[in-house]
Amino acid sequence: MAGIVSTIGQKCRRCFSCIRECPATAIRVVNGQAFVITERCLSCGHCVKVCSQHAKEISSDIEKVLFKLIPKGKTVAMVAPSFAASFPNDYLKLPSALKSMGFIKVTEAAFGADLISPLYGKLFEKIDGRTIISSPCPAIYNYIEKYFTELVPNLAPIVSPMIAMGRYLKETLGNDIKVVFIGPCVAKKSEYIDEEVNDAVDAVLTFTELKKIFNDNNIDISSFNEIEFDPPYANLGKSFPLTGGLLKTAKISGDILAKKVIVVDGKEKVEEIIQDVWN
Repeated sequence: MAGIVSTIGQKCRRCFSCIRECPATAIRVVNGQAFVITERCLSCGHCVKVCSQHAKEISSDIEKVLFKLIPKGKTVAMVAPSFAASFPNDYLKLPSALKSMGFIKVTEAAFGADLISPLYGKLFEKIDGRTIISSPCPAIYNYIEKYFTELVPNLAPIVSPMIAMGRYLKETLGNDIKVVFIGPCVAKKSEYIDEEVNDAVDAVLTFTELKKIFNDNNIDISSFNEIEFDPPYANLGKSFPLTGGLLKTAKISGDILAKKVIVVDGKEKVEEIIQDVWN
């Protein structure tokens, strides 16, 4: 079965950048071409970025969204807080552009962070010396679950903002609605199909996929009016994906000495801290 990331055989030209850059050694060479080992892949999408031959592709939900979900007339878009960085000139017009596609509501995924932040506050109060690992990135969870299984009990037992918001939307709008998450992270595609949480979200589009939809369908985002997202409105949850954002959202002190909190970002630093906890 194909994974989230796969190789386009006819484009692979033995540059092997993906092999050098893959944090999980999830690439193997077959007949001179670099193929993704699905069972080892973290779905982080890093190999897609570094491949100079554009020989890596990501599993797409474009057709599912356009031809299966939206036509039902009950599909809601949930947008990650980093949308402004992907649409810097027209980000305030994104909600109306999405509604032109047929989404009945366009909501902020960041409200999901507001929903789960109290749970982190309570969890932090009951740590009792145990190390708790949390990240807004599903690739980190994939990394631990596949390569550091001893640390799985250390993962925070709290769903992501995407899953929390998806469940909230279905509880408040009806279980018959369809929810599409739109954001920058490839690994979200692996998260939403996880058996433990696959009741919350029905499809995931990256911002790259959304831009392709706009281009292919002659949707000029600059031509739309600026409108607000539909409620519920996010508060501190907007900072959740940022470095240290969880601490701010959950109102947890970041004082390392007083609270023993370690905040890291970047592939190398994350790998280092996981190794330290494991050892």
